[in-house]
Amino acid sequence: MPLVSVIIPMKNAARFVRAAVESVLAQADVELEIIVIDDGSSDRSAEIVRGIDDPRVRIIPGPRKGISAAFNAGLADAKGEFLARCDADDLYPPDRLAWQVQFLQSHPDFGGVSGSFTTVTQRGNVVVEHKTETGGADVTDELRGGNGRSHVCAYLFRTELLRQLGGCREFFVTAEDVDLQFRLAEITRIWHEPRPAYLYRLHGTSITHRQRSGERAFFERCARQFQQQRRTRGSDDVNLGWPPPMPRGDRSSTLSTNQQIQRILLGQAWAAHGAGARGQAIRLGARAWMANPLVPSVWKSVIALMLKPGKA
Repeated sequence: MPLVSVIIPMKNAARFVRAAVESVLAQADVELEIIVIDDGSSDRSAEIVRGIDDPRVRIIPGPRKGISAAFNAGLADAKGEFLARCDADDLYPPDRLAWQVQFLQSHPDFGGVSGSFTTVTQRGNVVVEHKTETGGADVTDELRGGNGRSHVCAYLFRTELLRQLGGCREFFVTAEDVDLQFRLAEITRIWHEPRPAYLYRLHGTSITHRQRSGERAFFERCARQFQQQRRTRGSDDVNLGWPPPMPRGDRSSTLSTNQQIQRILLGQAWAAHGAGARGQAIRLGARAWMANPLVPSVWKSVIALMLKPGKA
C-alpha cells in the first residue's frame, strides 16, 4: 500500500509529462503511487505515460470537465494516506516528499504542509525563487485571512481531509487551488516550511497562458469573496447553489511567457524593496525590464525602484 499518492492532471502535455513523472519517481525514501488523469489529450501524452515502465505509475481517464474535476478523479482513486499534486508540465525537486511526510507523521494536529516553489522557464532555467526569508511557521491564520504563501502543488495533504472537503469545486475553472487552500485552513492547521518543494514551469502552451487575465482575476476574487461569506454567514454562494455568473464580454488579453515573467520579477522587486533589500530590488527590476523592454509602464516602475528610498 503506498504511503503517498501523487496525482498528475494531464491534457496535451507530451513535451513535459515524462520529466514530470520521472521527477516524482525519483523521490527517495517514500512509498508512492502516481495517478495520471488523462483529461482528453489529443497528442502523445497518454502514450508517453504508458511507456514509462514502473508499476507505481498508472493512468486513468479524466471526466473532461476541467482541472477541478480531473483533480477530484485522482483524489477518488488515491490509495495513499497522504496526497500531493504535480501538474504535467512541472517538476518536483529531489527529496521533497520525504521531509513533508516526516513533518505530517510527527505533527498529527496539522492537515497539510507546504514548501516554497521556484518559477522556471520552459528550459528549466530559474526565473525567481518564491521563498520567504523567515523560518517555518503555522500559516493557518494567514490562509484564513486570504493570504497564501505557496503553490498548491508544493503541499502535502492528509488525503482524508481533502475527501472531507469534497476536493476541488468545479465552479472554479481556475484558482481552484486558491479556494482549496482557503477551505482546508478552515478545518485544520497548515504549516509552511521555506524549503524547495516545486518547480513551476512557464511556457506558452500552459493553462495560465491560454486563459484571459480577466477570467483568472474573476475566479481569484471569487475565492476570497467566498471565504468572507463563510466567515460571516457560515456558507458561501457556491455551497448555497447561487454561483455568480462569469462576466460577459471579457476582452482582456492572455499573457505571453515574457509578460508573465516580467510581472513575477516586478512583484518580487517591489517585495524586496519593501523589505529593505534595495540592491536586490533594482537587480530584479532590471531583469524584468530585459524580459520585455518595450513596455513603458515597466520603465516607470524600474525607475521608481531606483529613485524611491528604501527602508532605513
